[in-house]
Amino acid sequence: MLVCLTLRGVMQYFRSSFYHIRWGVAMGIIRDTYRYFSWRVWLLSILIFTLYGIHHIISVFFRVLDEIFHRNYKKQTIRQPVFIIASPRSGTTYLHRLMAMDDERFVYTKNAHTFFMTASFVQFYNLWKWIDRHLLFGAIKKFIAWLDKVFWGGWDDIHPMGFNKAEEDELVFAQQMLSPGVYIPFPFFHLNNASRFLDNEPPLIRQRAMEFYESCVKRFVFRAGKNKTYLAKNVMSTGRYKSLLQKFPDAKIIYIARHPYQAVPSMASMFTIMYGKKVPQDSAARKEWIRYGINFFKYSSDMRKNIASSQFYMLKYDDLLENPEESTLKIYNHFGWNVAEKFAERLRKEHVRSKNYKSTHEYSLEEFGYSKEQVYNELSEVMNELGFKK
Repeated sequence: MLVCLTLRGVMQYFRSSFYHIRWGVAMGIIRDTYRYFSWRVWLLSILIFTLYGIHHIISVFFRVLDEIFHRNYKKQTIRQPVFIIASPRSGTTYLHRLMAMDDERFVYTKNAHTFFMTASFVQFYNLWKWIDRHLLFGAIKKFIAWLDKVFWGGWDDIHPMGFNKAEEDELVFAQQMLSPGVYIPFPFFHLNNASRFLDNEPPLIRQRAMEFYESCVKRFVFRAGKNKTYLAKNVMSTGRYKSLLQKFPDAKIIYIARHPYQAVPSMASMFTIMYGKKVPQDSAARKEWIRYGINFFKYSSDMRKNIASSQFYMLKYDDLLENPEESTLKIYNHFGWNVAEKFAERLRKEHVRSKNYKSTHEYSLEEFGYSKEQVYNELSEVMNELGFKK
């Protein structure tokens, strides 16, 4: 009897809410990696899966610490979370960081948090910030700034990143092997259809994925800001909107619409940046990312028809860049949120600063073997609905 009770106690921590991995996707990547004859890809896969294994060991360690020292996270209620979604490369990062300036209302993940989204890691993160500030005279902060340049320096004008910058929570899905992002290093995205749209997965996979995600959000909010609203941005969650609303029925969804002629090739360029010059621009792998981008627009059309207006707000990418202050205040007005003076002042300063921004990156569909005519033929209804010209 004692043995049975002990086993039951151990197994309860290995439910999907404690940890979940879709092993079939991982095995598929390994299989396709070793079919794809390239020493570069083979060695890269060994490195990635080694780091992936180390990550899981550390992640489980922090989650076990939660069960010991932060067990009340299970009582944490996630009320009216806000999810910023869009087709990739449509300004979600910018809007997320604008709204994150309202730190009296929102709690949000920084890039470092997303690696180990637990109460224990938040406490560990805050402890080291205190030690660095009071005992090490900012040495860790300077080291992290150097690491940011090493790891993310080349992405500054594509997707500005840094360990201490507000960031999407996609790593929660990637560690489950339920994110298309896991294919970014591997030039065979076209060989596997798994993990593209969680809403299209079997009910049991959706349930387990969202149980794990909810657990991560609860753990994070419990320690980072239990009386605040969880603010997340995640472009891949466009394909999870039904799953999100099923788990968080009172959630607010903010959708940014960008012209597909710009968004689709920009997405394909970003997600194939690791392929290198040996994989042709018009290869099947690169083209598949174009197809994926087109499907995002198709799915977002369904989304706009199925979410109540009280929970949904849509804005245009160009309007956001042209007037970030006004665009953000319209969101607040739509959802009936008060605008704190401190936040309003920050918005005004950001509006002035943004006037000097100009992207140096330009992308075209033709680079990937597609034409505007082909995209329009597939997305004419969506483009007309959104008011985008042919």
